[in-house]
Amino acid sequence: MLNQAAPAPTSDESASAAVAPTPVAEIDPGLVMTCCANCGKQMIDRKCKMICECGYFLSCSDYY
Repeated sequence: MLNQAAPAPTSDESASAAVAPTPVAEIDPGLVMTCCANCGKQMIDRKCKMICECGYFLSCSDYY
């Protein structure tokens, strides 16, 4: 087996590692539920469906 050291992170990798993630307590669960699983945009509430601009949708039966 060869023991090689891992390559040093590039400036882009070290910059992204310095950003602290958002604490879980600050994330609104209501906003997470209305985010599109396909593209991540906010979905629009239309009667019993949540519809996204990209065409993805959830019906009320998908929530349970």
